[in-house]
Amino acid sequence: MARLAAVGNLVFDIIETPYARSQGRVLSGCSTNSALAYAKLGGKASLLSRVGREWENKAKRLLEGYGIEAHLLPSEETGGFRIKYLSKDMRDRELIVLGVADRISPEDLPESLLSADAFVIGPILGEVSSDLILKIRRESGDKPILVDPQGLVRRVDGERVVRVATREAYEVIKLSSVFKPNEHEAEVLFPEYSPMDAAARIHELGAEVGVVTVAEKGSYIASSRGVYHIPAYGTREVDPTGCGDVYAGAMAYYMLRGEDPVTAAAYASAAASYMVEYCGPEFPLPRQGVEERAEAILEGVRRVG
Repeated sequence: MARLAAVGNLVFDIIETPYARSQGRVLSGCSTNSALAYAKLGGKASLLSRVGREWENKAKRLLEGYGIEAHLLPSEETGGFRIKYLSKDMRDRELIVLGVADRISPEDLPESLLSADAFVIGPILGEVSSDLILKIRRESGDKPILVDPQGLVRRVDGERVVRVATREAYEVIKLSSVFKPNEHEAEVLFPEYSPMDAAARIHELGAEVGVVTVAEKGSYIASSRGVYHIPAYGTREVDPTGCGDVYAGAMAYYMLRGEDPVTAAAYASAAASYMVEYCGPEFPLPRQGVEERAEAILEGVRRVG
């Protein structure tokens, strides 16, 4: 069974949308949700994260309960945000910092993780460096590395989190098999580009595949085959938190099963449609259901560039 290694700090968030509110702080995080998606689809997943002592036992118990091998490193604090969506369409949100976990250094990577079949790098708030990703690239050979750059384009301003373009984010693009910002992150990195053109620009800068997700409008994917639009699956949205993370984990799963990036992105879009229907990590992800929704999505895939 192919194994995914997810790298990036887990968080315990408080989430408030117009349609749902978490009961206290819930397990989340880019790398965490990617590993959850991969495991729920039937794969074997590992997670490398830092976590504070007060949340360590709960994090380990939850992760292992979901079938995820937990590699938890000590931290002064556990990461987390109070996430409040600002409008009924949930197009943007406010993040208030509840805690920031320590950085993960290249030396923290265990040998067992470096032997994984694919990697999702999902930093939350600057805890992963380009040096760490470079080490994975050098020691893993040509194994897929999917990068969600949200934590590479975030900075803390008082209690709030703001997006800023960083040199590190651009450096990571050329180390990535798939580099996948959402539309807001792409706008920060490529302010003169549409989401479609930003996906193409990511590919031009060295990523094998550039992906820009655009919420309910789907996603754009660029590779040597051209640029394609992948529709979203229409469903009732409850909480979009983590949908892009699930997209990354599902895309890794289907790429490792031999699907080309465009087809894998359609499966990823289908998987994300399950996550948006729930709040928190208790979302179902039936593989048969994902693949049925993906068939509908594939009918609407079109080349746009």
